[in-house]
Amino acid sequence: MSGLRSDAQQPFGGVSRRGFLGGSLAALAGGLATPALGEASDAQAWRERVRPAGALDAAYWARVRREFNMVDDISYMNNGTMGPLPTPVVEAQTRYLRELAADPRARRDTELVREKLANFVGADADEVLFTRSTTEGMKVFCRGLDLNPGDDVLMSSHEHPGGYGPWRAREDRDGVVVRTVDIPAPPESAAQVIDICERAIRPETKVLVVSYPIFVTGLLMPIAGLAEMAHRHDVLLSVDGAHALGMLDLDLHAMGCDHFATAGQKWLLAGSGTGMAYFSRNVQDRIWGDMWRRTPAEGARKYESSGQRHMPSLWGMGDAIDFHSAIGKTNIQSRVRSLATRLKDGLAEISGAGVGTSGSAEMSGGLTTFYVDGVPKANMTKALMDRERIYMPGSGLNDFSCRASTHFYNTEDEVDRVLSVVRHVAENRATYSDA
Repeated sequence: MSGLRSDAQQPFGGVSRRGFLGGSLAALAGGLATPALGEASDAQAWRERVRPAGALDAAYWARVRREFNMVDDISYMNNGTMGPLPTPVVEAQTRYLRELAADPRARRDTELVREKLANFVGADADEVLFTRSTTEGMKVFCRGLDLNPGDDVLMSSHEHPGGYGPWRAREDRDGVVVRTVDIPAPPESAAQVIDICERAIRPETKVLVVSYPIFVTGLLMPIAGLAEMAHRHDVLLSVDGAHALGMLDLDLHAMGCDHFATAGQKWLLAGSGTGMAYFSRNVQDRIWGDMWRRTPAEGARKYESSGQRHMPSLWGMGDAIDFHSAIGKTNIQSRVRSLATRLKDGLAEISGAGVGTSGSAEMSGGLTTFYVDGVPKANMTKALMDRERIYMPGSGLNDFSCRASTHFYNTEDEVDRVLSVVRHVAENRATYSDA
């Protein structure tokens, strides 16, 4: 399998069957330092509903799924582009918007959200900045790093345009050299990936850029091993972690990377225009901010000077983190991997079907790329929708692959229905081939 390029994915545009439930307004003259009326009790109610109190069985996950307001007749499996918001997060963001509409002076504790986010990803608050996308987080690092003409930037051949685009711009503008290294889909082992990258490093190499996971194959690059290897060569490790936040139990300090950018609208289920980036305190003196001649000593906050933000969305990230934390990060990671394993195991039993994602738990999460020999991805995605009302995008891996996202709100039945369609297509390839 080869030819790794961006996939053209469409966001989920279904209209909810229920209206938003608004919270009460409480616009205080000095800002909103206390919860709005009813807010604390509402939050306690949904926490009690999703907090595990026994076996994490089908009944429990069905209860969690009821906290979403998804269209009834669609099985949504494109969480890797845009995740649905849990109803408590929708209600919180709506409440924040109403508060600001009633009193533009209304404020909430943004630093509390930063602290929640830092704890959630295994970092310190001074190493975390709010962004509006993974791409923004990748650009801040790329734009701020001092490099000279001829300095070398190495990246995998599977990177997203939001990850490689900023470096290509610096290549044109500043004369840095950008090289790519091919990573098999799937690779044999983490050791193979590390060895491939190490053999490609040159004396001029300053940065290694990889994804975690890779958006077209779902591969979890071995970040800790790559970080140890890169640092031995005095190379910085920058990670495009767009899909990691909310999918995996992150500990950025343990992973050892220098920079990590991720999104809030995907697996964290926080809505569009949200994200974060991590800048290890060990490299902050090497990364310029772009607003001040002398950057204030405020840690990674110095990279946030970019004008107005949609504050209800930013504050709502804290509610999305609360939602995940109530379920449990490790519980979510296990659920995600269980559904993905069920899908991969089922695909392996279908003659003519193939999987581009590693079967190793160490090297895969909730993204699964698959294909049926000779069947274009557009025909597969149409069959999934026509036969079982399953929404899934094609993958950028090649002209035949599709990408399934299995998050904790998905079900075993939805996975089995995907397999039933793939089996039908494989058994009737002549009908679904363009030949």
